[in-house]
Amino acid sequence: MKFQGTTGSLFAVACATALLAGVAGVVAPAAPAVAPAAQSFEPTLSYYKCPPKSLPAGVQCAKLTVPLDWQTPNDGRTTTIDVRVMRSKAGKGGFTFNPGGPGGSGIESLPWVYSLLPDEVVSQFDFVAWDPRGVGGSGPKFTGCQYGNMVTPYPPATGPVDWQVYWQQTADQVAAINTACLAANPDSAPYLGTWQVIRDLDALRAALGYSAWNFWGMSYGTRIGNAYARTFPNRLRALIMDGSLPAEDTTYGLATSFPPNAWVSLQLFPALAAPAAARKITVIEEYLNGTVVALPDGTELTRWNWTEQFRALLASQRQYPVAVAFVNNLYAGITAATPAERTKRLEVVANISKQLRASLSEQMTDTAAVFVFVECADAHDRPTPSQLAAASESVERNYGATRPYSIGNYPDSYTAACFGLAPEDLSPAIPTGSSTIALKTPPVFVLSTGDAATPWIWGRSLANTFARSRTITYYSTQHVSYLFSPSTCVNTPVTEYLLTLKLPAPNRLCAYVPSAPVAQR
Repeated sequence: MKFQGTTGSLFAVACATALLAGVAGVVAPAAPAVAPAAQSFEPTLSYYKCPPKSLPAGVQCAKLTVPLDWQTPNDGRTTTIDVRVMRSKAGKGGFTFNPGGPGGSGIESLPWVYSLLPDEVVSQFDFVAWDPRGVGGSGPKFTGCQYGNMVTPYPPATGPVDWQVYWQQTADQVAAINTACLAANPDSAPYLGTWQVIRDLDALRAALGYSAWNFWGMSYGTRIGNAYARTFPNRLRALIMDGSLPAEDTTYGLATSFPPNAWVSLQLFPALAAPAAARKITVIEEYLNGTVVALPDGTELTRWNWTEQFRALLASQRQYPVAVAFVNNLYAGITAATPAERTKRLEVVANISKQLRASLSEQMTDTAAVFVFVECADAHDRPTPSQLAAASESVERNYGATRPYSIGNYPDSYTAACFGLAPEDLSPAIPTGSSTIALKTPPVFVLSTGDAATPWIWGRSLANTFARSRTITYYSTQHVSYLFSPSTCVNTPVTEYLLTLKLPAPNRLCAYVPSAPVAQR
């Protein structure tokens, strides 16, 4: 899950809230109690010469040495966390972030994110980027895992789906890869959970000499923010939660929230970007339910990869022009009056699809192991194929034939990730649930009504667990909105909060503001 007020926004939110009831009926096992607090450990921060052409100019590079396992910090086993620091003029403390995932690299994201920050922010606070465990330059490392070679298990391209058969086949295939990866990495895989990550984060704070963090969590980064706040509540000055995961953070709950949310995103996108697309999307999905589209480059477009690729586009409003072109050309291709016109239109579709496949495949290859072992450590419930089949059948009845695919396209999914992995073999679970926490300064939650990656209701549920928290709801399908959208209604109060700790007005609503086309940036 990486990044990216009107009456209409209220309507979309109401729809999202109501629709989430559609997958009820299967109850996942409860997560076990969180492990006891870690013992003390003295972290060390060692600076080194940055690689050539490192950005931003003037950045400092360092390695933080931490225990491999914070449950037994003094057993002699350690790993290192790769760190970047941009010093500020005022030096009023540290501001850090996590860009999402699990598997997102803070260091890789640093140049872009730093360029978006207002001057008054970077002049006041040191900006700190770091790669979580297993990511980028941070240890521990993985070897011998076969996620990149796995053929994604799609359901049948057309016709009825036996969801019991699909989920059992998926479970068997995924379990084999997961168990082999765990066996090949006994000194890496069990130590990647967020329970470990938040202790690395606090060790980094102490090593840099900050009394408290200013933390910006994006997507999965909000899980880090939530767990850190519940474990180290006095070590946060300001907390920005942007595109949030839910309070009840379970494998089953996360996955079965996606299908109705995908429906909401599809309703909102045409209203924002292309009113005519609503009817075209309906025609496309009905067509793909019965037909596989052969593209001119030799690939195929099915109802499943169409759903996957189009949802990826909706997570960033900067990609709306590409999404419109995808819809318009696919619709024109399947309804074309002549073979020449069909080929012309489908060539455009093939080019867009190729770029999306490459992006999704790169994410799967680079971050799959981290994603799997963080997700499966954080949430210890393990839905069975039969439970998932029942949920898929319910989703299909309520939201259409393609929506169940949103439950679990492996490995970048919550439900399918954990087959074959026993909770006791992994890191402890993290704090979760609906108990209320009160921070000295309440957090600010930035939400999107039709967020294509983290449903609005997730963030609302998590905000409800923080006393006096504030929400800013943006009318878009954008995933992660602060500074990634051009809305001053969103950006100005969040920046003011970060600088002064002034809370926005309760339940702030912000109208959609179009982004500049990608080519103009």
